[in-house]
Amino acid sequence: MNSKRSTFMLVLLAAGLLALAAIWGGHSPSTGPASRDLTADTPPGVRFVSVALGGFRGLLADFLWVRAASLQDEGRFFEVAQLSDWITRLEPRYPEIWAYHAWNMAYNITAVVSDPADRWHWVKNGIRLLRDEGIPSNPSNAKLYWELGWMFFDKVGGRWDEAAPYYRIAWAGEMTQLLGGGLADYPMLLKQGKAAPLLASLGLNVEVMNALDRAYGPLDWRLPETHAMYWGYRGKSLASADAVWCDRLVWMALTETVKGGALVYLPEQRRYQRGPRLDVAMKAIRHCANTKPAGDPLVSLAVTVLLKESALYLYAFDRPLEANTALQELKREKADGIAGEMTLEAFIQKEVADRATGLDQVGREKLVVDWLVRSEIWRRLGVPAFAAGYDRIARLHGTPVAGADGSDKIWQALRQKAAEQALLEMP
Repeated sequence: MNSKRSTFMLVLLAAGLLALAAIWGGHSPSTGPASRDLTADTPPGVRFVSVALGGFRGLLADFLWVRAASLQDEGRFFEVAQLSDWITRLEPRYPEIWAYHAWNMAYNITAVVSDPADRWHWVKNGIRLLRDEGIPSNPSNAKLYWELGWMFFDKVGGRWDEAAPYYRIAWAGEMTQLLGGGLADYPMLLKQGKAAPLLASLGLNVEVMNALDRAYGPLDWRLPETHAMYWGYRGKSLASADAVWCDRLVWMALTETVKGGALVYLPEQRRYQRGPRLDVAMKAIRHCANTKPAGDPLVSLAVTVLLKESALYLYAFDRPLEANTALQELKREKADGIAGEMTLEAFIQKEVADRATGLDQVGREKLVVDWLVRSEIWRRLGVPAFAAGYDRIARLHGTPVAGADGSDKIWQALRQKAAEQALLEMP
């Protein structure tokens, strides 16, 4: 009863303020202070509320914020979503409001919804809000670009949400319908072909896409990391203190692309299998050599992680010269624990040992089996180079578990377990 009464009072208050704004607004509301910060890109709904309420919008927004905070504490996220929608229209120039509202939909509401399709609906609502309204209302705020890119990186591409595999397959399907595959046909798109207006509806600028692909690609636009990279790439160019967050996001998305930027997508089989992109690794390494990262420790950490992953994958996939290039760049960056005289083989041994730190025998065996499963799946998909590379990574991690000898009984048992698991994942 109290909730209904509070909601009713909010509606009355909003209606009253709208009436007062109409009476006091004069004959030229478009010239008032509430409208001076609006741009041509500001969503129509935001423009209407801003002009209509004028100075009263701040008063109502404060009132709604108090109510939203109370509902948030009570876990009533759906009601918070409605109030937040009103608040974003009242105070469109506060980026924190857009970020809060989008986060609530993509993270809080999905946590209380069980069906993956329903969860994906709310994740996309969060993406749309930032992309279609929040950023157009605050085009120079780098933090909103980061928020949107992070949503692709962490929520769609991450491993924390049990429904994330559903999100990734659904997004791959949408982008496949749009582009006909994962790669963009830029000559056609730049001539404003059929797909270009649809890309614009997703906030994708063809020129920026093309620049990103030339720098690091070609990238697969069916992958969430590519979209995380895109929004980070756009945001890091802004003259804003928060642009460093976008810079870090680009490096993190590049790392995930190196590890899994090659995609086999077979929707009829619900097959979504990812492999490494060694060409992206080499472009990223050259970029590190030619670009001095910002003096931010988080950016430096992201660059170090990228170089370490690149070195490991290049080494395991039989490209030792390129792997050594990554190691030399790590030395130039003065990465912790990497001495100037360290050889590539010593670095790989150290890296593998560090990854297994803290794992017991069961944990180490699971780590090896996970790599062997990937190897077996790629063998079944008919890509022997990937199968061999993942098998070598498994051997690097497996030596402390079962020894380097392939005839070792423990090693053979791990292979058998991986084959059985791969059969379940890929009949």
